[in-house]
Amino acid sequence: MKNIQMVGNTHFDPVWTWKWEEAMSDIHSTFRSALDRMKEDKDFTYSFATPPVFEWIKKIDPEMFKEIKKRVKEGRWELNEGWWVQPDCFAGCGESYARQSLYGQRYLKENFGIYAKSVFNIDSFGHNSQIPQILKKSHMDYYCMCRPQNMFFELKSPYFWWKAKDGSRIKTFRVHQYSNIFEKDIDKNVKLAEERMKDATSDEMMLYGVTNHGGAPTKQAIEAIHRLNEEKDYNIEFATVKQYFKRQDDPIHTVDTEMITKFFGHYINERKTKSLNRKAEYAVTNAEKAAVIAMKMLNKAYEGEKLTHCWTEILFNTFHDILGGAGTKETYVDTYSQVGGAMFAANEMMHFNLQAINKKVKTPGKNPDNIWNLVVWNLNETEYDGYLEGEMQWLNEFPAYTGGIMLEDAEGNQFPCQIILEKSVIKGFRSRVLFKAKIPAMGYKMFKVIKIGDIDKTRTHMLSLETDAFKVEVDETTGLVSKIYSKVLDKTFENLIKPQCYENISDAEGLFRQAYGDKVGEFNLVNIETTEQGDIRTTLKVNYKYGDSLLSLYYIFYKDAEYFDVKYSANWNEKQVVLRLMLDGGYENVTVASPFASEKRGDTDIDHPMGEWISMYNDSEGISIAADSTFAYTKEGTTFGLAVLRSCIYTDLRVDQEPLPDEDYDYMDMGLCEGNLRILMHKGNFAENGVIDMAKSFNNKPIVMCEPNHDGIYPSAHSFISLDGKSVLISAVKKCEDDNSDIIRLSEIAGEAQEVTLKYFDKDFNLLVNPFEIKTLKIKGNKIKEVNITED
Repeated sequence: MKNIQMVGNTHFDPVWTWKWEEAMSDIHSTFRSALDRMKEDKDFTYSFATPPVFEWIKKIDPEMFKEIKKRVKEGRWELNEGWWVQPDCFAGCGESYARQSLYGQRYLKENFGIYAKSVFNIDSFGHNSQIPQILKKSHMDYYCMCRPQNMFFELKSPYFWWKAKDGSRIKTFRVHQYSNIFEKDIDKNVKLAEERMKDATSDEMMLYGVTNHGGAPTKQAIEAIHRLNEEKDYNIEFATVKQYFKRQDDPIHTVDTEMITKFFGHYINERKTKSLNRKAEYAVTNAEKAAVIAMKMLNKAYEGEKLTHCWTEILFNTFHDILGGAGTKETYVDTYSQVGGAMFAANEMMHFNLQAINKKVKTPGKNPDNIWNLVVWNLNETEYDGYLEGEMQWLNEFPAYTGGIMLEDAEGNQFPCQIILEKSVIKGFRSRVLFKAKIPAMGYKMFKVIKIGDIDKTRTHMLSLETDAFKVEVDETTGLVSKIYSKVLDKTFENLIKPQCYENISDAEGLFRQAYGDKVGEFNLVNIETTEQGDIRTTLKVNYKYGDSLLSLYYIFYKDAEYFDVKYSANWNEKQVVLRLMLDGGYENVTVASPFASEKRGDTDIDHPMGEWISMYNDSEGISIAADSTFAYTKEGTTFGLAVLRSCIYTDLRVDQEPLPDEDYDYMDMGLCEGNLRILMHKGNFAENGVIDMAKSFNNKPIVMCEPNHDGIYPSAHSFISLDGKSVLISAVKKCEDDNSDIIRLSEIAGEAQEVTLKYFDKDFNLLVNPFEIKTLKIKGNKIKEVNITED
């Protein structure tokens, strides 16, 4: 018989069915109880570490914080969590999980003098495949998890090596039977553990402590552990997480995949929060890049503390119950404010720095012939070659203008523009233009604005159109784009995209019933409109009625692009349904973007998580889709369902399927719900056709600004940083936390080793990047070296 290692812990949700201020009050009493137990029993140890929670204590009770620091130094209080919070592990970008380590470990080092050796992540809804690599490069060797349980993800042993896609591995333990961590009866838990331990290859790790809303291990529990250790013929020992792993031999079994739970609600719920989180992640990484460029070019101060604050505000809201859509409606009021505030602060810093550089650039335009210039900043690592929108002001500074626009760069190259609908509704007040141009990698380009006089803006009702890449037909009866002929693939796709609703019969999280119901209702066509028609872009708008809701699909075709866009806008008033956009391109294979990686997956009838893109393909061709507000999908054969919304009841945790009482519940995703897709048809696989770069630029679009004429010391176009790898991305450009060096983080996400050239201002660095490697580089002068994610 193996032994039982008893880990005293408080599983604590800073936000769930309560708000953070209630949690703050409760965790204070929890810590008081844990500290008192240490005074009463010399054997008792306690494991807990969540930096923002420690900050609460530091602010409201500094003396208690000093007492905690003393117990940490003694080894009685274990810092068992090296991340900022226990996050949702799929909806964030890869860089978000790197920052969990960076800021979590730095906080512990600065306040307690040590790094954590583990991440204790027992409540998250699945775990992405690159977590072991992130932990190994952040001074951590151990991981504790719980979900998915064995009924969803069978393990040969709860104690195993978990290997990341690059080969990194960490020792991992899956806590048994999630419900038992809430069980206060130690005798009952030990009896259940003995059944599991008959053929065990490792000791059992058993958690004890009142959990979720707070509550430390009780006197009765501690007394029971002492008593049972005397009664049993094996050891029942007090332990920390680190002690548990140290007391075991190396694991026998290895897991080398991501771990996805069938508690599916978290992958689709609260799309607004997920979308806001993605926008905020890009906002702060863009702000860091702009700050580094301004520091190098203008000697501007790098506002590291402000940027760190933005990150920690975002990271707090990646907590699994927040980003996973398990909170109450009220909790998301705080989330929208907190994440929105961080995003605004980051965008403000970015614009201060970019516009400071703009003022030093010699504009191509000159007064009085050209009043305005457009300056476009691309903060991605590869050249942008695509469509851009910009807007300029006429009234009240200048006469009203309603005519056409041409752009011209400093070399005299001209870029035709299509006049599109401006954001204001005042004739001649402003002009908004669509144009196509190339913008240097992590750099800028300026264009002067030229008035070209009157233009023809008439539109005709269109049910068919042709571009350089597509022939399109619309069914006037159903509103479906009935035929799309791809010239690239020499193939016609019929009814490629169709909206469909399904009955939501599960609880909010999918804990107690892992299924949706049948298809319900039909979308009835209201009308078809041609909302844009020009030499560059044509947009068809299809309006549908469903119950008391209106769904608008905008099909956007560009003159010479091998992709087209679909914008969806739902004014939603239906309860307990799931809305998906169903696609059937005839391809069975699927690869999905995930944090710092990509994953090949099979069929799934419930929602699975996806990142910025999903690719459907066969041996020679495929369809890849970039998405900015879609985070989950289903797949059955060649049919894919892209999640748009799920109007379930907030925090509905029914354990049965009895009819709901007649109450006025709050429902998710009611009102306006919008998002965008980009659909690319291509030969070869996703890595060979720019799908990764397309998805990144689709989510992190260039910044277009209007600039008056002025002289300057810098040229009208410039690239500061670039990378030439076909599946290697830059996730971060920032100043080091500890010195004046710079930090670059790269990741390879398609599983292909490659040599890449990093152009960094006036230096070139040749680098070998291994399959699925996350590489953190420190640059100082002409020297570059690899460091940990913690930057040491």
